[in-house]
Amino acid sequence: MNNEKDIYTEKSKIPASEFELVHNDENLHDTKFETRPVGWFEDSVRRFAKNKASVVGFILIAILTLFSVIVPIISPFNYYSKSEFPDGFRDVHYRDCAPKLFDNAGGFWDGTVQKSLGEVDYQVKVNTDANSPYVVGKPKVIEDVIGSKIYKTYVTRIDTYAVGTAVVEMYDDMFNDIQAYEASKNITFTLDNMHKSILKPLIDYKDYVDGELKTKLETAGAANVTNIIDQAKNFYEHNGSVYYKIFPTKKGNGYSDTQFEPVLDANNKVIDLYVKDASENLVFRSTEDRNVRVDYNAYFKFKYGKSVRYVFGANLEGRDLLTRLAEGGRFSLLLGIGITLINFIIGLIWGAISGYYGGTADLIMERVTDIISGIPTIIIMSLCSIQFTNNIALKSALGKSGIVVLAILIAFVYNGWVGVAGRTRMQFYRFKGQEYVLASRTLGAKDRRLIFKHILPNAAGTLVTSCVLMIPGVIFAESSLSYLGIIDFRGSGIVSIGALLDEGNQAGIKSYPYLLLFPSLVVSILMVSYNLFGNGLRDAFNTTLRGSED
Repeated sequence: MNNEKDIYTEKSKIPASEFELVHNDENLHDTKFETRPVGWFEDSVRRFAKNKASVVGFILIAILTLFSVIVPIISPFNYYSKSEFPDGFRDVHYRDCAPKLFDNAGGFWDGTVQKSLGEVDYQVKVNTDANSPYVVGKPKVIEDVIGSKIYKTYVTRIDTYAVGTAVVEMYDDMFNDIQAYEASKNITFTLDNMHKSILKPLIDYKDYVDGELKTKLETAGAANVTNIIDQAKNFYEHNGSVYYKIFPTKKGNGYSDTQFEPVLDANNKVIDLYVKDASENLVFRSTEDRNVRVDYNAYFKFKYGKSVRYVFGANLEGRDLLTRLAEGGRFSLLLGIGITLINFIIGLIWGAISGYYGGTADLIMERVTDIISGIPTIIIMSLCSIQFTNNIALKSALGKSGIVVLAILIAFVYNGWVGVAGRTRMQFYRFKGQEYVLASRTLGAKDRRLIFKHILPNAAGTLVTSCVLMIPGVIFAESSLSYLGIIDFRGSGIVSIGALLDEGNQAGIKSYPYLLLFPSLVVSILMVSYNLFGNGLRDAFNTTLRGSED
């Protein structure tokens, strides 16, 4: 106390001339803000952009969306005739083709697969008059000695795009065009030049099997001649590139009815079964049914101007997996977004009424949602599928695809909005008693203004997040039900990611892993991306976090 008095005494001794006004010649007033006001939405976007993980999630979603929209439009298979392929390009000759992005990449994404072939299978692959070789590179030979016999196994890479030869029906115009083309290129079929021509001579294995082969078996005293003959015909029918004589493999004292090997001449060359006319000229076309035997790869390129290349591989029907994955992603995204919007709107309205008014209305509405949510989606889906499929009038009006979509909509919307309604109700209970809402009500604000102006903006963070996260939930649920066969798209002309997963499962992951790998990757990326994106939106739209990062 004494110290303060001493200081005051000392200050009083300072002359008045030593004091001056700081703002002597300046008018004092409020300083104008240098920055413009930032609205709620703009501030939310800014805070969302600061969340790097959420931005990455948004970019991935944008990429997958563009992939689903653009790829079916720019697909290299779009130039094929729509009348020839009304449901999209497919070619059974190119079924099971492995993914191919590069050429001759040593087995990496180049359309080749490694296989272990027995002696007979290897000889069938090597001895072919097709232009494209099946076997790529030098095989590794593994010898197993069983008893006194040596069995060889060839471990080699097989080009899955090497179709070989095939018999096609060809009209005069196409046949003449191919002949003119080969004449202009000086391509003629000879035994020394067999790997260049498009047209291949017809073969007649039936006369050989029913004649010479049967006679040799009967002479050798084979016990199962009839069965061997049937299996030999089946062997030719399922191995289109086998143009030479075959004979059953020796098995003990008899002959195998499932294994065949080439018949070789004195020079260890296969003996062909080419059809020849009376003048010993090779026959390239049947005069009865216009059948022509061709090298299918060369014929396809001549007909369409391009060779086939499946970047993600082909399914068991010869359809491009990349294009189907884009179409399936587009359908799944539209389905997820559409169902989410419907559920969000219904749940928002229901939850807002229940939470805002409370009391008896809330009690009744909650009991209704309890009843609805008690019935699983899978039950509704099964019932809808059965009832709609058996309804002839509905089936004729909507078709197979319309029935499937309608069943999915009803099953997913039936109780899909209950979760949104519960979250909305909880948020309204949380905010309707806040001071700013009570103050606005005191000033005469109506219910509509209180709901849309004061409560909903504060609840937007939680509600928007739940809405966004419902999209991958719908996609994942549809994929799961399709994978389990509960949703059946077969015959509907619709493809979804779940349907592709089912196709991959049916084909077998061991034999065709890519048919299951790529759809699984898309589903996984979608799920992770939407979760990251939803978390970022939750933080961005949460008004309580405004300015916390600054």
